[in-house]
Amino acid sequence: MKQFLSCDWGTSSFRLRLIDASSLDIMKEVSSDQGIALTHTQWLSEGKPESAREAFYKKIIAEAALKLTKDGKEMPVILSGMASSSIGIQELPYQNFPFNWKASELIYKKIESDATLQYPLYLVSGMKVAKDIMRGEETMLLGCDQAGRSGFYIFPGTHSKHVFLEDGMAIDFKTYMTGEVFNLMSKESILKNSVEAGEEVAAFEKGVLAAQNGNLLNNLFTVRTNRVLGDSSLVSNYQYLSGLIIGTELKDLKVFSPSMFGLVGDGPLFEAYTSAMQILKIKQVHLISASTVLIKGHSKIFNAVV
Repeated sequence: MKQFLSCDWGTSSFRLRLIDASSLDIMKEVSSDQGIALTHTQWLSEGKPESAREAFYKKIIAEAALKLTKDGKEMPVILSGMASSSIGIQELPYQNFPFNWKASELIYKKIESDATLQYPLYLVSGMKVAKDIMRGEETMLLGCDQAGRSGFYIFPGTHSKHVFLEDGMAIDFKTYMTGEVFNLMSKESILKNSVEAGEEVAAFEKGVLAAQNGNLLNNLFTVRTNRVLGDSSLVSNYQYLSGLIIGTELKDLKVFSPSMFGLVGDGPLFEAYTSAMQILKIKQVHLISASTVLIKGHSKIFNAVV
């Protein structure tokens, strides 16, 4: 097979790409806000039996695939993210850490093609340690180069992951609810009237540095007092809040001195983490495109299972 479909279906987003299997070039892609959480809510509202769940989810993939290719050729869909969770197509068990970068050792399930979706699905499960779980980051991790290194890979996001490497083996990871907390604080909490989206570098830096001292619960309330006492604009407060929360996550890195940090991401959030690490003078940071390593990871799975 010369092509495969790479599907990253997260909690709040959906992305499907047509990939050239040899060059790993993206030939076409579609993306939307049709995340697993929204899809699950829609599924529940249908009131259909559990036996119809798989077809409901596959129809969304099929509709997206029609925008990428109409030639009907046999090709697999490599599907990672929250699609293998309890609110996805079907729940798969987690693979245990440590992880040695062998695609064949990931847990996956093949779902055969049918009238709803003409392509076979390879549903990839997540990974776990004693007190933590991930779904989706394992495929990006698979696409990263471990090369015998010791250090960290950091995956910013709604639930950011810090993956610990030792002699080229991924031995542990931690999750930080960074993006979710920021969303709740800026949109749902008492702070929502004290912030407004916008750019202000100085305020972001101030927040990152403030996070290195004191308690987060106290620091968060200063976003409100900054506004009430007239010390900051809405935009300044927004960036200050962002800096506080990202700075709190990265605060943990100060107790380590690894030989390598790999920051994996794309877009504005990736840029914010890059800035925060520069502000904190965290050195030896390798900037890695999340899209690139996701496709590499899916390609390794494609070569291992197809």
